[in-house]
Amino acid sequence: MFEHWGEFYLLVGSAAAVLIGLIFVVVTLMQDKPRSTMLSGSRYYMGPVVLNVSFVLVLSAAALAGHITASAMALICAAIALWGFARSIMSFTGIRTLVWDEEPPHWTDAWFYGAIPAAIYVLLAAVAWAFWTDQHWAVDGVAVVINAILLVSIRNEWDLVTWLAPRGPEQK
Repeated sequence: MFEHWGEFYLLVGSAAAVLIGLIFVVVTLMQDKPRSTMLSGSRYYMGPVVLNVSFVLVLSAAALAGHITASAMALICAAIALWGFARSIMSFTGIRTLVWDEEPPHWTDAWFYGAIPAAIYVLLAAVAWAFWTDQHWAVDGVAVVINAILLVSIRNEWDLVTWLAPRGPEQK
């Protein structure tokens, strides 16, 4: 099913692994932030980014697994779609309703951490259905979803790094 896709999945899986590692670097930048802000931020910002790139890693590994069946890929995609959608909605509502000790979140945060990923996971659910019903476009569909998740994750990690970067005393 994924015979000619090996290099693609190796590349995006490696990119996802690197982005997971980058999160650990981002965590080291949080040392000067209040603990309450970091706990809220972790739930609605950092957690979903780690989960999203982990999903890219899992989908890539499944595609590289060799002779995976369409029904097995459908189940994996469906489980990730359900989990990712629920987590995205949690981030969307949490970011919009949370009261922050410091500055309020930027208006794009709810969209890029919640709404856009939720839409991508709806698309992944459609891809799961396509695998289940042996649609020819399912293989291409999962590649599109993986790229979309990866691009949103890169944007969100950049957003986290620029927000968490150490600031001078006049900017705190």
